Amino acid sequence: MHPSAAKFLLLLVAAASSFLSVASHGLPPRQLKRNASCLPHERDALLAFKGNITSDPEGILSSWRRGRNDCCRWMGVTCSNQTGHVLELDLNYRNLTGQISPSLLSLEHLEHLDLGTTFLSGHDGRFPEFLCSFKNLRYLDLWMLSFASRLPAQLGNLSTLEYLDLAHAYSLPSEVPPQLGNLSNLRHLGLASNYLYTTDISWLVRLHQLEYLEMDGINLSTIDNWLHVVNMIPSLKSLSLQNCSLPRANQSLTHINLTKLEMLDLSMNYFGHPIASSWFWNITSIQFLRLSSTYLYGPFPMH
Repeated sequence: MHPSAAKFLLLLVAAASSFLSVASHGLPPRQLKRNASCLPHERDALLAFKGNITSDPEGILSSWRRGRNDCCRWMGVTCSNQTGHVLELDLNYRNLTGQISPSLLSLEHLEHLDLGTTFLSGHDGRFPEFLCSFKNLRYLDLWMLSFASRLPAQLGNLSTLEYLDLAHAYSLPSEVPPQLGNLSNLRHLGLASNYLYTTDISWLVRLHQLEYLEMDGINLSTIDNWLHVVNMIPSLKSLSLQNCSLPRANQSLTHINLTKLEMLDLSMNYFGHPIASSWFWNITSIQFLRLSSTYLYGPFPMH
């Protein structure tokens, strides 16, 4: 073998050995990721939350025991691999009954809280206003809970929130607070309810990133400019205003901003005019259109 070829082969072997050594031992120590265990005070906060649960028919919280110190392995709990802080609490569809304990405030790094479709509430059935104190919360789902109190204006303090669903979460009349317009990062807003009401939706135009808006059942009969308001949210992809008693006034737009809209539900609103004159025909991005019980009549437009 030529001396230069032998030298090249030796270099290849050395390089391969170095590669295998790194592959066997992983990344250099300062780049390694470790799976941190949960913090004791956050574990205690979760146990205090469990202590306020009066019924858990599916045994979802059976893994939540003091003997199992690592709460990051408990059902419904997700932690940071680096710090061990609890980041997510997801108990959706778990049929839990009881009170939402203020002990959750100890989960200061919580980003995701999903208690939807449970039978939980705050003290005396009221909305647990302490939930409005989380500084890092990005996702809050309380869908189908049944609060017997007002919708707190303090929800507008959750400045990092991207997802908020309060649909069918109220059993008593409550006004939608305009402070929700402060949630500038919001992408999903679910407010469907027969108990929520409002006389002003102009705050919606401040939600510049909003993609999903559901206000089914909310009486909007006094808001003549509803169409012009929603037309000022060009980021919208899904709009549902089913059974909102929408007024017929100003049902035209000189310029369409809703160029990303894919789903539109206006069913169960009385319009009673020729369907061909409707404003939404100029939105070419629509893939799903629901107009049942709107009393629109006549032929569809030809274009």
